[in-house]
Parts: sequence; structure tokens; C-alpha cells
Amino acid sequence: MNEAQRQSYLKAMGLTPWVARVALPGAAPSPVLDWPEEEQANAPASAGPVVDVAVPSREPEAPVDVPLAAAESSPAEHAPEASAADALAKAPSARSVAPAQEQAKEEAPAPAKAKVKGLTFTLEAHLGGTTWLLCAQEDSQAPGLGRFEAPLMANLLALFQGRPQRPRRFFCPLTEQPMPAHEAAQALSAFVAGLSEQSGGERVLLCLPETVAEALFEQPRYQPFELGRLPALVISSLAEMLADPVQHKKASWQAMQAHGYDGV
Repeated sequence: MNEAQRQSYLKAMGLTPWVARVALPGAAPSPVLDWPEEEQANAPASAGPVVDVAVPSREPEAPVDVPLAAAESSPAEHAPEASAADALAKAPSARSVAPAQEQAKEEAPAPAKAKVKGLTFTLEAHLGGTTWLLCAQEDSQAPGLGRFEAPLMANLLALFQGRPQRPRRFFCPLTEQPMPAHEAAQALSAFVAGLSEQSGGERVLLCLPETVAEALFEQPRYQPFELGRLPALVISSLAEMLADPVQHKKASWQAMQAHGYDGV
């Protein structure tokens, strides 16, 4: 709301709007108002006594009250930061914002208390020969792998004489509540054990981002371990292989060769 409209509203409510003519120390500067001629003519009749900015008048005798009125009559966006800070520090109205400031300080640590560590990822699982290939989606909320991820996954699956079919999926978290890393690792282990019991498979190859892999298994990638009672190996995620193929494809292929994941 501009100043002219605010003054008009005050007059309509029977209040007496006025603007200080003399800038006082520490007070925000008063805006120069462009009053319509009709409004100037009707102002005394509609709003009672009004101090006209064009009429000479003596300087106010109570300088403590005037800075508050001047600060209220000028828009905040026109006040320099230094002047506004001085006005808040000197004017009596500064006391009224103290409770709000204290409340804001007390509420500031609240987000830290509400912070809960958890993992969010989605895996797409395919069986190729005796190897379960589990690939993390770059977008965990997407319905499947991206258009560049899917062909790369199909190439990996072909290495084990498999082809993409309707995938099994693992979602973390399983519910809307955050899932800590150790609970996610237990759920994933149970998921892999279930895949093996239902459809066979003798080992697991996972394509996971580094942060997810280390949080789940508490060890670096490219090192063998056991998951769901099956031997397992974690290599780079599909998204990392696409973004930096020289580093991540090379490291992944060397790990696969070293631990017997280079074919059926």
C-alpha cells in the first residue's frame, strides 16, 4: 500500500494523518507525497484537523514522540538501513518488538532438533544368469531408470546373458518416515534374500552412489562383502558412469574383473 492510499484510509476511519516537516535525528525520512488537488481540498472537511505539510509550523517540542510518528508515516522500503536501525534503537516502539525477537531466538534451534538422518533411494533389480543386478535410479521419485541409464543397465545385464524384463524394485524409505542407514541395510538384505529364494541367483552386483553405498555397508565401494547370504559387490552408479566414464567405468570394470563379475 502506498503512502497516499494509507493516509486516505486513515482519514476515512476518522484518524488524523500527518507528516513531520522537519527531519529529526535518528528518524526515517518522510516521503514527498503527490496529493491530488481534490484530496487536498477535501482533506480538512473529511478528516478533522490535519497538519498540512505545506503550511509552516514550529518545530515539535516533544522530539521523543515525533520520531515514532515519522517512522510510522514512511514506507520501510524507502528508509536506509542505518536510519531504520537507529530509529528502532531510539524510538519507544522498539520495545514492542523485543518479545518477538526473543521468541525468534528461542525458536531458532528447532530445525536442528527435528533433523533426522535418513537415506532416500530407489533400486531397480534384474536377474542375469546367476547375478542379480541392482541399479540405483538417479531420480528416486521417477517411475524407472532414465533414458540414458536404462541402455547402460541393459549393457551390464547382457554381460551376464540377461535382458531387461519387468524389474523388481526396492524403495527406501519403505514408508513416509525417514529410514536410518542401518535399518535400510537390513531391509535391503532381506529384499535380496527374498529375490534369491523366489527366483534363484547366486550373487549380487549393485550400482550405487558412493554416499549411499558407504552409509549402507560402512565400507568403500569395489570391495566384496555379503548381502542377504549372497556374495555382493558395489560399483559406481549408472549416473556416475555416464557423467565421468573414464573414472567410474574403469574403476567398476577393474573391480568386476578382480572379483569374478566379468561374466557368467
